[in-house]
Amino acid sequence: MADDEILTVAQVAAQFHVTPQTVRSWIDSGKLKGGRVGKAYVILRRDVYAMVEQAASERQHGERAAWADERESELSGAGRGALWTGAATATALVPPRSH
Repeated sequence: MADDEILTVAQVAAQFHVTPQTVRSWIDSGKLKGGRVGKAYVILRRDVYAMVEQAASERQHGERAAWADERESELSGAGRGALWTGAATATALVPPRSH
């Protein structure tokens, strides 16, 4: 299976256009799974895919959080509840109670 293909640090570095030291740093930090065979690292292709998927997920989550923060600041205006202050607004939105 192609996902079981064993890659070298140099191959992964070439694919991502980074230095081999960057790939070794990813392995050392836990971002990318890799094992050692003698003095060399080996990486499974599926672990590279997993790293890319994880990065995409984190990026998407970060973009959603930034979007939510933006919307909150737009809605809060001068402060929380700024959209709902003032008697005219309350009168227009809520009809008087009839008992």
